[in-house]
Amino acid sequence: MRTSPTSESSEGILAARVGSLFAQRRAAVFKRTDRVMVYLMAGQWLFGILLAVFFSPYAWEGKVRAVHLHLYAAVILGGAISSLPIAFAMWLPGRAVTRYTMAVAQMLWSALLIHLTGGRIETHFHVFGSLAILALYRDWPVLIPATLVVATDHFVRG
Repeated sequence: MRTSPTSESSEGILAARVGSLFAQRRAAVFKRTDRVMVYLMAGQWLFGILLAVFFSPYAWEGKVRAVHLHLYAAVILGGAISSLPIAFAMWLPGRAVTRYTMAVAQMLWSALLIHLTGGRIETHFHVFGSLAILALYRDWPVLIPATLVVATDHFVRG
């Protein structure tokens, strides 16, 4: 069956329009997920500080309560982990560098929270939850650096 020149050109126009709409929707998903991740990063920072204040001294030193080194780690290291992805999400929303920075930071948060709780097995599930949250980007390459960070953390810390 032969197609007319007008049908071929209309198919090309349709394909271009579909590609354009897909790119717009994908960019919107990336930007919306970046906004969600900003709140998650800030919330994890606050949670890490609260965990260091109320739980970490007991997990590491028994019944002795004192300002523990983990409080400084939660405030300073947690702030360092969260600040770059938050800045990227504010200044470069929807960009690939923002997604990859979020992925790495999310896995670093998993490592920090595991450390703050003394390595409790329950905290290790944060890794799986983090991977599920990163899947909101709908961009599978984002999971590669996240997985590499987790694997490196487990290799380094044994």
